[in-house]
Amino acid sequence: MTFHSATICLDVAIDHRIRRLCKPTLQPQRLPEPSEHLSILQQHGARLGRKTDEIRITSQLAGPATTGGVIQDCETLGALEQLFKVASCGTLNLEQHVSLVDLLPFTPQRVETVLPQALQDGFEASRLTICAKRPDVVLCAGRIWLPNDDKGSAIGRESQEEFDIKGGLQKLEASGVGQLDIYDAVGLQGSGKELVLMSRVNGFHPSYAINYLPEHTNLRQLLLLNVAKTCGLYRGDWQEVRWMDTLRAECFDLTNKLKHEKTVLANLRQRDNALERTIRGRSRTIPDYTRIYTTFQKGFLSSINKIEKSHSRPTEDIYDSLLKSGLSYRCNDASVVLRKIHELLSAGWPETNNAVNLECITVIGVDTRKTAEIFATKALQVENLRLREILEAGMTNVSACFTDLGPGLGFNIEMLADVFLQMALALEHLLGDLLEVKY
Repeated sequence: MTFHSATICLDVAIDHRIRRLCKPTLQPQRLPEPSEHLSILQQHGARLGRKTDEIRITSQLAGPATTGGVIQDCETLGALEQLFKVASCGTLNLEQHVSLVDLLPFTPQRVETVLPQALQDGFEASRLTICAKRPDVVLCAGRIWLPNDDKGSAIGRESQEEFDIKGGLQKLEASGVGQLDIYDAVGLQGSGKELVLMSRVNGFHPSYAINYLPEHTNLRQLLLLNVAKTCGLYRGDWQEVRWMDTLRAECFDLTNKLKHEKTVLANLRQRDNALERTIRGRSRTIPDYTRIYTTFQKGFLSSINKIEKSHSRPTEDIYDSLLKSGLSYRCNDASVVLRKIHELLSAGWPETNNAVNLECITVIGVDTRKTAEIFATKALQVENLRLREILEAGMTNVSACFTDLGPGLGFNIEMLADVFLQMALALEHLLGDLLEVKY
């Protein structure tokens, strides 16, 4: 059987280093043992009076009804399906190999509205379900912040660790974007008081990267790295490398910066709706994404300048220069933002927004054309012929996106997004080839 490594995941070109980690993840050659974890979930749902369809769907997500394998405690299904398929070179899928278990199953309401005993019952059902499943690896992507009895606000991590209502389930909670795992493996107490051991990987909810902060595509790369690590631990061949910590640190710093900005935002005397949408990533508009895209165009040129400044170095150093420039990530960022704008354009808008939205499209067109013209009017100071060809071809394709498509829209945004994605792909392929030569 031939397995092929994907080059695109979640609409971005995969980092060449992560692509090397994606390998077939085959099931062990042993007869699967039946598991009681589905019946535990079903009984808990029935006790809560949940509808039959809800119980059935929750059980399907937590399948298959055998022990071992991988458990994921998150429910963004399309993204997870794609992530596991890519990381395992098509050998794993959610239906047959990955179980999805909520930390608090059958609890759609806000935690602070749930009685303490009901919370404890929910955590216990989740813990017993996981223990009955006896997973090899757990990818932790959720965290339940419990209310403080005095202030009704979230209590700190230290207090939560001491709060035994979770019955030890806090060991499988995500500890934050980019955080390293404190333990390689954890143990939970099963129904027979036995200790069930499992490897754990710290993750985060895919929605954070895809819906809330889509313009920061390094978060999507980290999602795939987390799933690749999960598969690697399951295979037994995982090895940590220094660059992984660099990616984690970048994402960790990003989330910390946003937390600080949220604090500043909360203390503003006058509400800034545009700033709030940008920081919180909710209900963004075409003007919001236009501001983000304009920033990316400046970052794109800055990355090119970094590469040009290093053009006099020996050829073997071009890998480090190109990697440090972050150019492929800039292209991914631009592609995703343009797709978001295209989605909003396709959805239409109220007539009252017509003037400002068309002005934004004009701004995007002007900024992009300006970038293409800069490339057309000066020779690139890049020693690597292949890199120069990638950039020149990319800018030629950017210029080709500009045609007369009618009033207010002089270029094809979806085509422009594809151009940036293809540039990112070409750059990652180049980086991968350079890495092979370098090492």
